[in-house]
Amino acid sequence: MLDEYANKFKAIGHPVRLRIVMGLAKKECNVTKICEGLGLPQATISRHLALLRNLGIVEGVRDGHEICYNLVDKKIARIVDLLMEEE
Repeated sequence: MLDEYANKFKAIGHPVRLRIVMGLAKKECNVTKICEGLGLPQATISRHLALLRNLGIVEGVRDGHEICYNLVDKKIARIVDLLMEEE
């Protein structure tokens, strides 16, 4: 259990992944919108989303030709909410 928590904290400890998670805490998004919002290439965002998805932090739901991502880990969502209170 502690290893799982450590891996999740390590994942959101990366600035790009933290920005992705903070954005998804506000609203679900597809890769294109995440790329536009962060100003990063799709390959970079896709790589970070894959890691977050593999850890069960985010989930991708297919909607026609695109996949919409949302934050599904409730504990991470609460942590991110606390972080965003400070902004």
